[in-house]
Amino acid sequence: MTQTPTSLVESTHHASDMSVRSDLTAAHAHVWEKLAAPGTWWNGSERLAVAEVVRTALDDPNPIPPWDSASNSGRLPNDSVISPELQDAVYRLAVHAGTLTEEWYQKMRDATGVTPQQWVEIIEVTISVASVLRFAQIAGIERPDFPEVLEGRPTGQPQPSKPAKHHWVPVVHLEDVTPELAPYYDGLTALAPVLRALSSVPAAMDTLATLGNAQYIPMREMIDLNWTRGTLSRRQIELVAGRLSAHRECFY
Repeated sequence: MTQTPTSLVESTHHASDMSVRSDLTAAHAHVWEKLAAPGTWWNGSERLAVAEVVRTALDDPNPIPPWDSASNSGRLPNDSVISPELQDAVYRLAVHAGTLTEEWYQKMRDATGVTPQQWVEIIEVTISVASVLRFAQIAGIERPDFPEVLEGRPTGQPQPSKPAKHHWVPVVHLEDVTPELAPYYDGLTALAPVLRALSSVPAAMDTLATLGNAQYIPMREMIDLNWTRGTLSRRQIELVAGRLSAHRECFY
């Protein structure tokens, strides 16, 4: 009997001797349910092909340097449904994010033909795979297999995206909020650039919020400097987050 995406995650979390928070399991199961299903701009096969490149990159003990082509190295499948140029871009995003520049993004976009919204969805798939697989690795538990592809067409639902300072891709400004983005915008008088970066694809915003709420801090609690889950204090959380961001050369 084929396991569901949720059961793939739950079985690995529950089989561990380590106690995994239920909200973390639920968050990872949620993004796994979407991983190989039709998205907004990519179908399930294409999303899974992106996921496979991310997994290969994360598993690579000696990653291809960012200036070399991963698709020419023999480490990636040559029969993928995504182009070699896009495979190279996804590989670099997964393991060399700190080397990305706006000039690189523009050249990559022109070489691959992807739209800004398609790239945002690729980022969504990448953070889903990296979050779930890295957690399993660090926690010392078995990592879940990828779910099977679900057939269907992408929704192709656009958003009123516009250029914005601090972003390489168009975003939805606060005054242009749509019903799909309302859960992430409502009640806010300002929207930090890091929060609206993926807003041109609401499904990507859903992934960002789901993982961020469970793995970091719920969006609505950001202004409470004393917020805690009862384990690490807010200050301890920020210390870990800041150190990790510096290690990963995060722009923010």
